[in-house]
Amino acid sequence: MDKEKVLKSFEPLLKKCCGIYLKNFSDFEDAMQEGRIAILKCIENYNENLKVPFEAYVKRAVINTIRDFSRKIKDMESLDEAVTEDGENFYEIIASDFDLEGDYFKKEDIKRLYDALKKLTKKQREVIIEHFFKGKPLVEIAKNKRCHYMAVVRLKDRALDKLRENFIFK
Repeated sequence: MDKEKVLKSFEPLLKKCCGIYLKNFSDFEDAMQEGRIAILKCIENYNENLKVPFEAYVKRAVINTIRDFSRKIKDMESLDEAVTEDGENFYEIIASDFDLEGDYFKKEDIKRLYDALKKLTKKQREVIIEHFFKGKPLVEIAKNKRCHYMAVVRLKDRALDKLRENFIFK
């Protein structure tokens, strides 16, 4: 069998199946190619001893192949389609949210800061947490601890020096 002639003779069947089963004709050429591959496989695998006409064998294979192809592409989301209320597509979301190195270094810095905070005295740690993490002014911290404002300033300054030292030399 001449494969070119066989492919040409089943071209109308391919076009008809693509027209029936494809919703989006932008995938037409891909579906046609899948159908041609199915026909070539039929040529290779056809067994005359089964007494099934070759045309029926190819027709069934082409229909099944095009139907499977259309199901496969229907299930796939296009990366260009909007997926958020703002109209962002997958490409935009991935580009904006994905920073593997940055996320890794951020986690490492947080671990190092946590370890450095453990090395502070209890008073220094409390001042740092109250002032930098909870946003309280030093005056308020001094009032709550019932100590002089300058004592809190010195605690904060010494704590920051220790944090810098532990952070830089680690």
